Amino acid sequence: MIDIETDVLVLGGGPAGTWAAVSAASGGARVVLVDKARCGSSGPSAFGSTTVWNIPPGAARNEAVRRSHAHGGHLGDPDAMHRVLDETHRRIEQLVGWGYRFPDDARAGPQRVRLDGAGYLRRMRRTVIEAGVRVLDHHPALQLLRDGAGVVSGAAGVRQHNGFPSWTVRAGAVVVATGGCAFLSGGAGTDVATGDGLLLAAEAGARLSGMEFSSAYGLAPATHAMTPAMHPSFAPGLALHSVMLYDESGAVFRGDRHAVFAAIADGRRVFASVADMPEAVRHWLTRQGAVDRAGRVPLRAVLEGTVRGTGGLALAGPDGATTVAGLFGAGDAVSREPIMGAVSGFGGQSGAWAIASGVWAGAGAARFARARGPAGAVRPVPGAGLASRARIDPRAIVGLVQEHTLPLRRSYWRSAGSLRDSIAELDAMWPGAAFDLGGSGADRLRARQAAALLAVARWTKHSALARTESRGMHRRTDHPDAGAEWRVRLTSGGLDSVWVGTERLRRVTSEPPAAVCGPVVVRGQVPVGLEPAPTTPEAPVIIPDRQGSDLTPPDRLAM
Repeated sequence: MIDIETDVLVLGGGPAGTWAAVSAASGGARVVLVDKARCGSSGPSAFGSTTVWNIPPGAARNEAVRRSHAHGGHLGDPDAMHRVLDETHRRIEQLVGWGYRFPDDARAGPQRVRLDGAGYLRRMRRTVIEAGVRVLDHHPALQLLRDGAGVVSGAAGVRQHNGFPSWTVRAGAVVVATGGCAFLSGGAGTDVATGDGLLLAAEAGARLSGMEFSSAYGLAPATHAMTPAMHPSFAPGLALHSVMLYDESGAVFRGDRHAVFAAIADGRRVFASVADMPEAVRHWLTRQGAVDRAGRVPLRAVLEGTVRGTGGLALAGPDGATTVAGLFGAGDAVSREPIMGAVSGFGGQSGAWAIASGVWAGAGAARFARARGPAGAVRPVPGAGLASRARIDPRAIVGLVQEHTLPLRRSYWRSAGSLRDSIAELDAMWPGAAFDLGGSGADRLRARQAAALLAVARWTKHSALARTESRGMHRRTDHPDAGAEWRVRLTSGGLDSVWVGTERLRRVTSEPPAAVCGPVVVRGQVPVGLEPAPTTPEAPVIIPDRQGSDLTPPDRLAM
């Protein structure tokens, strides 16, 4: 058994986790980084290209922030966007100083907005090691540790080789950078994105935010031969972005991605034009068997969930702290609503957020650990799926979760009827998953992963039912319009009983007051003890009334 004591423990070795580790080490902290797979070569960012929201100060940046705020349904925070852009611009220059060379791309030019994912992560791994960080590959975390006062004080897990021995790392602070959850949809690199960190944090009492914005879909070649290794042109978030798409009748989808998904949902076949692709990509697709006899690439819709969506752990401050003492968050594991609002970070916001939030969380964790001192006696946080003997096959849990998340009719378009149907089945499965999943070795790891998938699915469905409007990627067929009274963020949490609440937004001074007709206005109704930072008196919490709404005024809105 491995037993380590350190200042900062980072869970996850993707872009956010590596930036957090380097940042904490730069602050003088001893740092250990554990990764479920291999730091620097796993996760969605390792496949293909990654764009970064990197805009120098000036008029262009101001306009980009204005457009992003409007595009995100006015749920973002322009000040936070500027702060992310400032941090990202500085760190990109630092990345170049470390030796990373941006791809020769005329479109990027001196702006440096496109990263080669694999090369980027290799450079970050080297930088992490050069910073003195201890890296433990193939060491998935299964439980957080906390002291007698409830402060998070490390984590415990297993090593995936040599008989799955246990490991424990006691730390003054923990950074969760485990990525989002794609529900094992088959997207490139998302096999490790199963929501593990969200479950770990929620078991310790953390709350989440924006989980209704979990319906991001991408397009990928329909052949299963594509899944082990994707060409950069088909990387998540960049898939077929500039290629002509058309259906089996030859009708062209002229930039209308909604129509593409509607066609797939209706059972129509959708294709990409091979002629529009670079020659190297065409040859690669042909070798993979992805091109049919007519010279087309058949496509399928792939759920990217919270990986390309927005929801995740709610942050309590600008230093990456969550709502639980000693626990920090970065990257796709936390809510990106402040910079994305209700939409995906396709335009590079996700890449920028991974850098900026990683830097802030690492520095914040190092300061917290330094001020706290040694953790003392610790104990594991009780969790779901940790029974000594398995009574449920985790594949049954995963199958149920995928049935209620992967289809377009379940996540891309939503209605009260379909959401309540999903909630009923997923909630009914939770008690069995919590107490009857388990085992030892690899079985224990699969059990925890299944429990995490189920937990994330429940938070997304409850939150989607609560938001009775359509905004950004959240689409309700029974509430097709956006409501001014819904310019609020929804927080959620709970395991045995899921709750949904509201969080006030800071009003943007350039934005006129929302016209609100007939809602019940309740000030300060948020989960007890989790009040957000003070806001202006003009920005109350707004909870719609019972007419056409599924919400009621209590501070925790159990569905």
